Amino acid sequence: MPPPRSDPRWLLPALVAAGLVVSGATALKDIQPNDEGLMLRAATRIAAGEVPYRDFWWFYPPGQPYLLALLHDVFGPSLVVWRAVRVLADATVAALAYALARRRAGRAPALAAWLVAACAMAWPSGPHPFPVALACALGALLALESRPALAGVLAGLCAAWRIEFAVFLVAGAAAGLADRRALRLLAAAAFTALALYAPVVAAAGLRPAWNLLVDYPLTDFRDYQALPFPLRYDGPLNTSSLRGFAEDSLEPLLLFHLPLVLVAGLAAGLASLRDRRPLTVATAVLAVGMLGYLLVRADAFHTAPLAVLVAILGAWALGGPRAGWRIVPVAVCAVALAYGAVEGLDRRRLVVREATVPLALPVADGVRVPPRQATELEAAVRAVQRLVPPGRPVYVTGRRADLVTSGHPLFDVLAGRPNPTRYDIAAPGVVTSAPVQREIVAALERTRTPVVVRWTAPVTAAHEPNAAGRSSGVRLLDAYLARRYAPARRVGAFVLLTRRP
Repeated sequence: MPPPRSDPRWLLPALVAAGLVVSGATALKDIQPNDEGLMLRAATRIAAGEVPYRDFWWFYPPGQPYLLALLHDVFGPSLVVWRAVRVLADATVAALAYALARRRAGRAPALAAWLVAACAMAWPSGPHPFPVALACALGALLALESRPALAGVLAGLCAAWRIEFAVFLVAGAAAGLADRRALRLLAAAAFTALALYAPVVAAAGLRPAWNLLVDYPLTDFRDYQALPFPLRYDGPLNTSSLRGFAEDSLEPLLLFHLPLVLVAGLAAGLASLRDRRPLTVATAVLAVGMLGYLLVRADAFHTAPLAVLVAILGAWALGGPRAGWRIVPVAVCAVALAYGAVEGLDRRRLVVREATVPLALPVADGVRVPPRQATELEAAVRAVQRLVPPGRPVYVTGRRADLVTSGHPLFDVLAGRPNPTRYDIAAPGVVTSAPVQREIVAALERTRTPVVVRWTAPVTAAHEPNAAGRSSGVRLLDAYLARRYAPARRVGAFVLLTRRP
């Protein structure tokens, strides 16, 4: 990727390096029991020869777990490997955001876009597939007008990480080109996506793959995962002093209102667009798609893609005319960029200052967590490892079977013990249903699983304002565990249940 015209050649590599620092500064901090465990369990299963959609329940595209499975084969089980992938992806996205912003704006607005993108991508850090997908999408936008076939290849690659990102990207690119170049792009995208998906779909079967890749995300997922758009703040508000407000309330307030600011920034950025060139149209359509990604579940984990696109559009607005009616959307874009930069930098400050200790388990490889979490998790994992020989299964469940909002598949990864069922994911509407609970019970009985770990943290059965927060009324698994297992030890939120004779 050549540096933008009139920029020194060292600037873009310097931005990549700075992006590595921004994202990598806290890469070893904190764990995500559900999302991190889910992705690493999928990688472990694939490395052992299992196929997603057929051998285990999985509704994400195959790109991320297969990439992590390859790295698992090379480096072994580790919490650090995916973090290295994420840091590289974060820095790449931020640098590509700068390059795209520079196509229509001066260096200062483009640097502002880079800062917003770098901070947005750096937290919350997780093994989610969207950073790689977003990097492919931005790369495709950069190549769109001059090398449409390459843009199509990158769009097809994007589809292996996030299908909906690729759909919006291809739709916008084809609409923007609207000539023979669009056909070349569509052909390249289709060929690449088909080449990547075909081996997995052939192994898993067309119907199981369709049901989990397309049908489930479009139907049940929205019912069980959607959250209302955040408008009414009810978090901490310390007004006793300026320092107290800055320490206790500033970041929660900034983070809570970030989705609203991003929506306003998107509207202003779209209103400020001045032409219908292919890059402009494709970027606008992709940005609208990222709004859809946010609206499915408007929380901190879904703001980054829209923040990056709003940063690019905001830089373009600042780089264009600011007279007449355009002054209003340009001003809103400027506020959105400033807000994103302040929120991201303040968030970085708090994360860096967070008190943590290394998690003293081999797979953790230096990852740091709060002291109390480390004490409980280390004790629980070691207790399970003493009770269960290597190769024998352990099943981890939540506090109740009829209401499930989160799980702890990361426990399996840390303990190095397999899951006897095909459900690592604590998907409400799936593991809370009678057929799946019967399947889990049958697997526990068939394998005579010696230990079940019940994670009783409130997050496992939170009352969310959606279908996930309502009881299914099915507690077959709970009844089975009460009959066949007895409490042996409690370590904080972990209760170890051992099989009755």
